[in-house]
Amino acid sequence: MPLNVALWKNLPWSRSAFVVCWSLVAVLVAAYTIANGVVRPTMFSDSGWGLLGWDNRAGLPFNMSSGPDPGDISRDVSGFMTAWSPGQHLLPGWLEEAGLDLGWAMVLVAAAATIAGLLGWYVLYRAFGFPVRSSAIAVLIVACTRHVGLAFGIYNGGEVLLFGTAPWFLLVVWRLRDLRWSAVVPLLAAPLVLFLAKLSGIVLAAAAIGAVVPRPERGWLGVALARRAVVAGVTITAMGLVFYFAWFSRGWTAVSEQTTLQWPLLVSHGALAVGAVWSSSLSLGELAAYLLVHPSRPVLGSVLPVYYLFLPLALATFVLMWWRLRRDFADYLLFAALFAAAVSAVLVWTWARGSVVSSDERHFRIVSLVLFGGMVHCFLELPWRLPRLAFAAIAILACAYGAAAQASRLADNARRPLGDRGFRHWIASAEALDFIRSVDRRGADRRATLIHVTSPEIGLEVRHSRVMANHADFQSPDFLRTVKLHGRVPRLYVIVQKRLVDNGKADLMLRSFVDYGAQSWRKIPLGDFVAFAAED
Repeated sequence: MPLNVALWKNLPWSRSAFVVCWSLVAVLVAAYTIANGVVRPTMFSDSGWGLLGWDNRAGLPFNMSSGPDPGDISRDVSGFMTAWSPGQHLLPGWLEEAGLDLGWAMVLVAAAATIAGLLGWYVLYRAFGFPVRSSAIAVLIVACTRHVGLAFGIYNGGEVLLFGTAPWFLLVVWRLRDLRWSAVVPLLAAPLVLFLAKLSGIVLAAAAIGAVVPRPERGWLGVALARRAVVAGVTITAMGLVFYFAWFSRGWTAVSEQTTLQWPLLVSHGALAVGAVWSSSLSLGELAAYLLVHPSRPVLGSVLPVYYLFLPLALATFVLMWWRLRRDFADYLLFAALFAAAVSAVLVWTWARGSVVSSDERHFRIVSLVLFGGMVHCFLELPWRLPRLAFAAIAILACAYGAAAQASRLADNARRPLGDRGFRHWIASAEALDFIRSVDRRGADRRATLIHVTSPEIGLEVRHSRVMANHADFQSPDFLRTVKLHGRVPRLYVIVQKRLVDNGKADLMLRSFVDYGAQSWRKIPLGDFVAFAAED
């Protein structure tokens, strides 16, 4: 054990820091759980897609779902859901089947994953060798950030599940970092948990296993290094082959469609990666996006320039961490650096190849959290007051943003319409939900009615009819023109936002039903929404 760790453990106020920090964390998580359970959360559309697939899985094998066949909308076709990890809908789906409404189920999943994550990060920081005080303070700061509170108010599925599982996987890798042949089986089994949480978990798993191959204290050359490299290579290769044949090759994912490499993006998004690795543990990029790129008051056209500003701060912080921690935490520093470099390289490469993976700082959060434990310890140990105060100010800003975001989300959710399944709707109006209830009749022939909505979570309100959804808000008119849906059903309803009527997207959606003429549709005003009905 490093000398400074032993000294920290013997300090009497180290235990007090542990008790105070974890007491505050417990109060915070309990408050988030109760408040959002009472108000009820909304959800991101990715989770909506998964839950919509879960609703339409009856009688099908694992992870299969069914929906209207574009070749004939009167019948259904089934397929394997490759675009989203299954954990995000399995867990709340099971809780709903056990008797909870979906709103409470999502809050409890978020609470359980958050608790598991905060405990996991603390245990991982201690495994890295950081003292009790540094580890407890780091976890308290993380608990107060916006990204931790967000999942309670807007269920984000894979993000919160990854937060809860990643530190435990990394702990397994760290404990097995000698990479003997006996480690292959656990290192192949453990990534399954990450993968069930979020598809990108497979990238994190491979990066982490590769990052423990070099061991400075064991020498850079020799038989042991060669063995570790071979064990890591065999494990990563086996993991990749299983993922490819069992999942990736069976359907579309966010990285399936790639184009020619755009070299300039390697530079611009490389800068984003370095800045986001520094900022995402505190949600600083999200704060910058809220202040500067909010759709209602945009100051910048993109949040990318913010990461250029973060870049010198990130580099200065990383150099300072290396200088201060290089003697007692060399293993940790090398692992964190290689892990960050590998994950960043994969993300930057996929962006440069034109994948539809969003360029958000959330993709770097696990990497950033690995570094955050060292960052907190570094600044707590600094003998200079000014940088300590600067770090404290940034941490307090991040915590204040987290508290303000949670309060704002609760107030905003309370104004949103509450659906029959116990969650709030971010997009649908109360009038639109009432209309769905009026046409989604219990006991009627399910196949006779098809309801088309413009976001998947709206479709979760359809329980007795068939449903299909798109993302018309985010899909271009050119794309909507390419959609062709053949066939007829006795009752067809297309429910859209009024602004989609004004901008012409609603007309393109109606034209996609090629066997219905313009005269087939009856327009029904629903406040901010409009329903188009075609009833034989």
